[in-house]
Amino acid sequence: MTQSRLSVTICGAAGRMGKTNIEVFTESDDTTVVGALEPDDSLYIGRDAGIIAGLENIGVSISSSLESVIPSTDVIIDFTTVSASLSHVRVAREHKKAIVIGTTGFNDEQLALITKYAQEIPIMLSPNMSPGVNVLFHLVGQAAHLLDEEFDVEILEIHHNKKTDAPSGTALQFGRIIADAWKKKFNDLAVYNRQGAVGKRRKGEIGIMALRAADIVGDHTILFGGPGERIEFTHRSSSRKNYATGALMAARYLSKKKNGFFTMADVLGLPKT
Repeated sequence: MTQSRLSVTICGAAGRMGKTNIEVFTESDDTTVVGALEPDDSLYIGRDAGIIAGLENIGVSISSSLESVIPSTDVIIDFTTVSASLSHVRVAREHKKAIVIGTTGFNDEQLALITKYAQEIPIMLSPNMSPGVNVLFHLVGQAAHLLDEEFDVEILEIHHNKKTDAPSGTALQFGRIIADAWKKKFNDLAVYNRQGAVGKRRKGEIGIMALRAADIVGDHTILFGGPGERIEFTHRSSSRKNYATGALMAARYLSKKKNGFFTMADVLGLPKT
């Protein structure tokens, strides 16, 4: 029996991640892109999403209305902004559709709202969709648990010069995972971009530094330093396709769920950190 293809709508279709998502989901054997969204004032409204992504014409015009395409959509793929994602998840809830969210920057109140909506629809949210990064989340958590606060921790992240937030959501997630392993509050330990006469390093600090340069997709290094030794975990993204591949895996996973709040740890079968 032939399995039906999964229908997806890509939000932020003309952005860097949107274009990559369109490429990966279009090339997949079991998914079909049926919708592509941009804000009302986008210059790309009405243009074919495949052409904008550097592909052939796929017969999907970029729209500003999720409501217009959601009846034919199984899963929404959202890598946009906090305000746009919150709007999209509300529409998803109204229409009982699954949504994969790769947007970062939500505050606690907004996350609580998304978690509440997940009681009614399947939602997958992750600060980083990369399968490799999510495996590293697990490994770093294990290292923090084994090494405890006797080891100094520094997190370095490097991204392209057009990234508007710092530090990255992924770097912050690494920090939270380490603090959780130490049974501490991350905000009590985080130290950002030291400058001047800052004094001796406090035991248990989690240092975080952000660099911005050229077209670097995303590098993250987590350093554990102890007496006479150090351990470094590094993940480097050479392409945004790893994030889109993770989103594709997440869409397939959510298509089998009726509701619930999930992370990439669930998708990959990893213990949650």
